[in-house]
Amino acid sequence: MSTSAHPDHPEPRATHLWFERGRLVVQLQDGRELACPLAFFPRLAAASAEDLADWRLIGRGTGIHWPRLDEDLSVEGLLEGRRAPEADARARALAPRLRAARRQAGLTQAQLALRMGRSQALVSLAERGALRIGTPYLQAVLDACGLPHDWQP
Repeated sequence: MSTSAHPDHPEPRATHLWFERGRLVVQLQDGRELACPLAFFPRLAAASAEDLADWRLIGRGTGIHWPRLDEDLSVEGLLEGRRAPEADARARALAPRLRAARRQAGLTQAQLALRMGRSQALVSLAERGALRIGTPYLQAVLDACGLPHDWQP
């Protein structure tokens, strides 16, 4: 499939979004509204109203970014019905290490989230192994806990 937009059919772009009745609703530039169940996106489903309200359009409206949740959605993916990727074995294996680092630093999930500039929901999901996370997230946790990147529990 080509990703080039045809002049008669420009790439769909978001102009606004809101949440209602357990759904994410995205208004598109051409007037369409697209609604998706929040259950498709675990980070959004577990987030507070405050964290959900902290979003930005990216790529001139081709995507949406929630900085505190570390979540990005593309309009194209929403139109195709793509769900957030499931957690993988690596995320489940890292979960105890994340939890141990936070506890060693004597922090609650809320305190760690505040230090990282993320949401408590994100910290909780990562510590349960319910999210795909990578090395940058692990390093951010270790930094926020004042631990070296080679720290082992």
